[in-house]
Amino acid sequence: MLAYLPGKTNEYVIIGAHYDHLGRGDSNSLAPSQIGQIHPGADDNASGTAGVLELARLFAPLKGQLDRGILFMSFSGEELGLLGSAYWVKNPTMPLDKCVAMINMDMIGRIRDNKIFVGGVGTGSTFKSILELAQKKTDFKVEYSPGGYSASDHTSFVARKIPVLFFFSGLHADYHKPSDTWDKINAPSAAQMLNMVADVMLQLADAPQPPAFVTVAEDKPMGGLSGGGGYGPYFGSIPDFAEVKDGVRFSDVRPGSPAAKAGLKAGDILVQFDGKPIHNLYDFTDALRRSKIGQVVEVKVLRDGQPVTVSVKLEQRK
Repeated sequence: MLAYLPGKTNEYVIIGAHYDHLGRGDSNSLAPSQIGQIHPGADDNASGTAGVLELARLFAPLKGQLDRGILFMSFSGEELGLLGSAYWVKNPTMPLDKCVAMINMDMIGRIRDNKIFVGGVGTGSTFKSILELAQKKTDFKVEYSPGGYSASDHTSFVARKIPVLFFFSGLHADYHKPSDTWDKINAPSAAQMLNMVADVMLQLADAPQPPAFVTVAEDKPMGGLSGGGGYGPYFGSIPDFAEVKDGVRFSDVRPGSPAAKAGLKAGDILVQFDGKPIHNLYDFTDALRRSKIGQVVEVKVLRDGQPVTVSVKLEQRK
């Protein structure tokens, strides 16, 4: 779905979000035992879609007043592999070379401790100064990440050398589960984030010079967005994105997976993998990525506070 706010020139800024989710659950569900139940996706990504609609309402009176136009976009097929955004950049309804920046909002509804994440900061030459100016008008603690690639729709644009920004409130234990419901949305904080996004949009729309695209060497994923499941051989645990003091808690273990065959269970906290200490999800994904299919690894977990050590034979990812 598209809506365009004309500016004084033919250059434009994109603000977008995806509106699809998992329906009644599928292979992407992180609650395998609840597949068949509706996965509402209130945060992922009804929050981002609502944000696009609200920004369109706020900017509508500025028709023809900004130097650059604003293209409001809602994508489908994100959960299936960025299908909607990938299709649009291949079949654009407006000239891609006139797009000066793309801003993506994916999960902006669960801000905790006043902390937000902004990715893609390194992809535009002027982004850091623009964001710092906008941040001064808020109370947010912002974690900036320079890279522009992650599992959301802005990736389709950075691949076409368009500067991107990605606003995100962080993962949580309800991600990709039926429990991602409306009553857990932190609406006042999401509205504050929209004020910051609107400030960034105004600066980009009226800046004398657009940001130049910058290629960034990719860094660690921010806010735990990678999830860890797509790296290396198949293990079969489903991480609980709620923070624990040390280690990675399993919210579930997929039936028939290497982890399940080894006796690992929901609630276990992974603290060691193949002799390497595991303090967080990054440690786990890195250790898994460095392992090999068919390798037998010794895994230590805490179960009800007691250490349990098992051997897990890693398998080919299906």
